[in-house]
Amino acid sequence: MSAKLSQFIEYRDIEMIDLDDIYDMECQSYDFPWTRNILKDCIMNRYDSYLATYNNTVVGYIISKVTPFESHILNLTVNKKYRNNGIGSELLEMVIHKCTILKSEIILLETRLTNGSAIALYEKYDFKKIGFRKDYYKTSLGKEDAIVYKKILD
Repeated sequence: MSAKLSQFIEYRDIEMIDLDDIYDMECQSYDFPWTRNILKDCIMNRYDSYLATYNNTVVGYIISKVTPFESHILNLTVNKKYRNNGIGSELLEMVIHKCTILKSEIILLETRLTNGSAIALYEKYDFKKIGFRKDYYKTSLGKEDAIVYKKILD
């Protein structure tokens, strides 16, 4: 029997000590990354954020704001080398579980219209398209629309 990479991924809350690693991964993942200060504010303000590591290396993270009634997933990033190993699913499930505990009724998020892997992930977890945000994301050619998703929790 062979081991799967997913068996060796560790998950935990994001802490301030993780800021540099998260910012580095953010810059490697996006042409227009969140700023270091935005990430720092999310950590300082105790947003509901989780980190995935492999051999003490950050391989993914999710930043969300969970509240009773309505929650919002703000950023879900998995290192390109580690995608398709269940890391995004596990991070998403952690947020969904916290939403359930805090009795949040809905979860909202946005993703790029062209982000097929994110769209597939969210739809796998029963997020439904509810609209679009025109020119929401910067691109090298200008701007790109976002799809707005909503998941209703039981």
